[in-house]
Amino acid sequence: MANLKLIRKRIQGVKGTQQLTRAMKLVAAAKLRKSQENALALRPYSDGLLEVISHLASRLEEGTHPLLEKREMKRALLLVFTSDRGLCGAFNLNVCRAAEAFYPNHGLGRDAVTLAVIGKKGNEYLGRRQYPVGKFFKDMFADISYDRISRIGNELSAEYVSGSYDALFVLYNYFHSPAIQKVRLERILPVEPIAVKAEQGQFEHLFEPDRRSILDAVFPMYVNIRVYHSLLESVASEMGARMTAMDNATRNAADLIKRLTLLYNKARQEAITKELMDIVGGAEAIR
Repeated sequence: MANLKLIRKRIQGVKGTQQLTRAMKLVAAAKLRKSQENALALRPYSDGLLEVISHLASRLEEGTHPLLEKREMKRALLLVFTSDRGLCGAFNLNVCRAAEAFYPNHGLGRDAVTLAVIGKKGNEYLGRRQYPVGKFFKDMFADISYDRISRIGNELSAEYVSGSYDALFVLYNYFHSPAIQKVRLERILPVEPIAVKAEQGQFEHLFEPDRRSILDAVFPMYVNIRVYHSLLESVASEMGARMTAMDNATRNAADLIKRLTLLYNKARQEAITKELMDIVGGAEAIR
């Protein structure tokens, strides 16, 4: 009977876990819908702005604006996007491992890279492994707004202009589908010019009211939009990863319940058979 009680208790525990994972899946699915819409809505604007800025940079001399200045990459800043919570599969682990691979891939030591982290999970992972986390932006997911991201982008742009680092990279999960998220590493600063076709190189941009005013407004906005877009993609990827992980957990719980129920019925049948044999044996002994 002790065995039966233990199995019955285990089944009840797994059913409770199954209810929890099912509820978390539904919550993640509801949040995914909105976060996916936000990420997809910003993609055309972000891609278009990148193309415009890259074309503009290709027609400007390097010293025209501080954010165009190219320097030998002796120091870099890596902005890493993770989540505050777990239970989302390999979402955080993939980004953190990519952050670790950043050092050997770019030939930089730990002292040459400053890490800026959004999300508690990334801060904890990298901190435990003695990576220098210079900036940790807390509570970013309570209010995901362009204004908050702009303050971060302006801070990073100012540090680049001051020479604190020579390149700015962002590392995040790019949303493909609820089941597929791929880690992306992108360089934001300095602005990378793109090749201009021969037929496009015959005209000049007109700046109103003047070139400096326009560039001072456009280039910082470009940095802010790229950082904001990275955050939206990361949030959508997190919700997709969590929904998929909780769906898998719910299915695994159902399979485990079936196996435990089968084991329980088998043990119960064995116990009944044993009792019947004891009764029959006792009756034979009385005779």
